[in-house]
Amino acid sequence: MNKRQKISLVLNITVVLMAIVGSILCFGEIQIIYSKPIEHGIKLLKFFTIQSNIFAGIMSMLYIIFAIREQRLNKQMPKIIYILKYIATIDLIITFLVVALFLGFITDEGYFSLYVNANFFFHFAIPLINFVCFVWFDKSFDLKIKHTFIGLSHILLYSVFYISVVLSHITDGVVPLEFDWYGFAQKGIGVAFVCAIVVLAVGYLTSFLLYKAVKKRQDRI
Repeated sequence: MNKRQKISLVLNITVVLMAIVGSILCFGEIQIIYSKPIEHGIKLLKFFTIQSNIFAGIMSMLYIIFAIREQRLNKQMPKIIYILKYIATIDLIITFLVVALFLGFITDEGYFSLYVNANFFFHFAIPLINFVCFVWFDKSFDLKIKHTFIGLSHILLYSVFYISVVLSHITDGVVPLEFDWYGFAQKGIGVAFVCAIVVLAVGYLTSFLLYKAVKKRQDRI
């Protein structure tokens, strides 16, 4: 096992441990937006942040297992593991960007309130470490341009889910925060659709740029 592979294992183990610690902390907290408690416990799984970080933790765990298997048994790592890790990395980048560029500015608790306790791991540490690991240290497969669209699969499915919940809970033109947990529709349904389109556009741009970064690294090897 060379130096790059060892670093990859260490970083993936770090992601797994942070995902576990973050999840333990998270499910004991009450999530707050606009100074209002909006959810706690198992229902926190409705958040894209929670889904993406748990997904990333699972994929890092699978990557570790198959990387060790490859070294010991000389069996090639399945490409699907890499593709799923690619999707998880895109999810985490979107989580990082939405918090840093949007949610941080609308929460009444202050910008850095979204980077404490479990959210330090989910909004900052895991996205950053996973990104560095995936781009520079993980074993890479030959990505195709079609994979940039596959990379949007979770974001697209979640957008449909989120908008469906928002549209089904409109009362006199207003959506309670309980059903608009990211606050996208608090300025109107039209704004929610614009936000969804922007997130999807940024998601594809992220998918494409990540694809280019991986290809550039492959060209240097």
